[in-house]
Amino acid sequence: MPKLTDYAALLTRFNSILRQLTDLLIEDDPINPDNTVIKITFYFDSGFYGETQLRVREWFDKNDNKIQYRYSWEKNRKKPGHISAWENEYHFVPHHMLPEGLKSDPHHHHHVPGDRAQLQDNWTIRDLESVLTVVEEFIRENKPYDSKML
Repeated sequence: MPKLTDYAALLTRFNSILRQLTDLLIEDDPINPDNTVIKITFYFDSGFYGETQLRVREWFDKNDNKIQYRYSWEKNRKKPGHISAWENEYHFVPHHMLPEGLKSDPHHHHHVPGDRAQLQDNWTIRDLESVLTVVEEFIRENKPYDSKML
C-alpha cells in the first residue's frame, strides 16, 4: 500500500510553488475495499488565476499498481473553477458519445479552462510528477493555461 513517505520527494521538489501545507489522505476505496485511494490537495498562488488547487486522486490495487487517476487543477471558490484536468477515470458518458477520434481512451485531458466538457487525447500526463511539472510552469510564468504550450 502507498505510504505518506512515498510523496516526500515530490513535496520537497515542488515546495517553492506551494502556497500552504498540502492535504494528504490515504484511505480504503469505498467502492472496492481491496483498493486504496490517495487524496492530495496542493495549494498554489497563480499570478494569473489567484488562489488555485490541484486535487489529486490515485487509486491503487492490492498489489500497489495504480489503476486509476484524476488530477484536476482548479481556481479556488470561483465558478467555473476548472483550469485543466488529466484523467483515466470513468465519466458516466457512454463510450460511443466520447469525442470522435479520442484515441487515448480511457486517458483524456480536459484542456479548456472554464469548460470541463471538452476532451482531448492524453498520451503523456499520467502521473503526479508530470502534472506538477506542467502546473509549475504556468505558476512560475504567471500565464494562463494553454494546452497547446505542452
